[in-house]
Amino acid sequence: MKNIIQGTFDTQITSHDWGCGTARMFVHFDQPLDGLSKDDISVTEHKMTTDFTKFPEFPIIEVRLPRTVLDVYLVDEKGEKTENPSKEAVIEMDVTPSEGSPLLFSMHTQFNTWSKPYELIVELKEGHTVTSRGETVDTVTVDPVERGHVTEADAMNMNRFEASDGVAYDYVSYEPEGGSDRLVVWLHGLGEGGVKDTDPYVTCIANKVVSLIGKEFQETVGKANVLVPQCPTFWMDNTGTGESLFGGRIKADNTSFYSASLVELIKAYQKKHNIRKTVICGCSNGGFMTLLLSMDHPELMDAIVPICEAVPDASITDGQISRVKDLPMYFVYSEDDDIVDPTLHEIPTLKRLKEAGADKVHVSTTKHVVDTSGKYKDAKGNPHKYSGHWSWIYFFNNECSADGLKAWDFIKDNLK
Repeated sequence: MKNIIQGTFDTQITSHDWGCGTARMFVHFDQPLDGLSKDDISVTEHKMTTDFTKFPEFPIIEVRLPRTVLDVYLVDEKGEKTENPSKEAVIEMDVTPSEGSPLLFSMHTQFNTWSKPYELIVELKEGHTVTSRGETVDTVTVDPVERGHVTEADAMNMNRFEASDGVAYDYVSYEPEGGSDRLVVWLHGLGEGGVKDTDPYVTCIANKVVSLIGKEFQETVGKANVLVPQCPTFWMDNTGTGESLFGGRIKADNTSFYSASLVELIKAYQKKHNIRKTVICGCSNGGFMTLLLSMDHPELMDAIVPICEAVPDASITDGQISRVKDLPMYFVYSEDDDIVDPTLHEIPTLKRLKEAGADKVHVSTTKHVVDTSGKYKDAKGNPHKYSGHWSWIYFFNNECSADGLKAWDFIKDNLK
């Protein structure tokens, strides 16, 4: 009789500067294994991805890619590594900008969504065997579809809000233990919008928004609620239909279909949690919405952090500049932003703010956006260079500096 062992698994998805990746599998076997090592198994990832080599079609294709297995070991019922036989195992895998993402980014929709399918195929390597209760196992079969996953965003609660105009938002929020009367609102970029094959947790792990609920940020700002709404299309959409997005570019002005409903959501949250101070932050599309809300509803917030913001300066009225000039602002952008040209956005807007007498404006700029972790380098050993649009990386790592003032300290100062 053949000795067959079957298993299922859960995964852990970790967040990084460039996105997220499936870093661990927690495998549950129906019989105990006497031992298991990384030399015994291989893992293949089966998912959907965009073929960026085929321009301009950028077709979505199905791929099977080998995962880099870093370690494999048995664990006990407490999850601790063990040398004893066990039904539980952990598979640790490398995650990089090109390996391990469970998300699909489509060039056609410009959205990040959960890949469907997304499978991790575990196999015994040819010539390798394992034993159970001292007997050789003939076959190890693991269901390739995860039972579930854990992420750093799991500390956030998901809810739904429907505004009076009928616009409905799914959102996640974090309320620190003991409560807080302070609020940080994060408004996501274009890639994290939508309603199909996505959820607000995607907005927190596709970029490193989870840093806002992390120990370092929370200790820096002195404990704050965090609200992350997910736009049904994208914040720069002025019709609510998504039709202003064409060929990967958005025809934008200084209006948004979602302004009134988003204000209603923020006010409802403020009322429910007795919020006294609010700072609104956002990148790209979210930077657009951050600045737009501040110009039209400055009473809603106590400060803003617009990152690579996308409000065309030519569309901003003198009246909007006048309404916002007394609000504390912390702009973040890179001079080589190849998506939102600073010469058409931040630079002229900052000039107009200064001329209007704005004296609470801080600006953090860089020439490029590069890896600061030391993990990713180019062929010459220099830090990996990201798109100049990705200046939010510096914000989430608390590496922005406006004449020595860090963005997180700016937020702290305006939540007092």
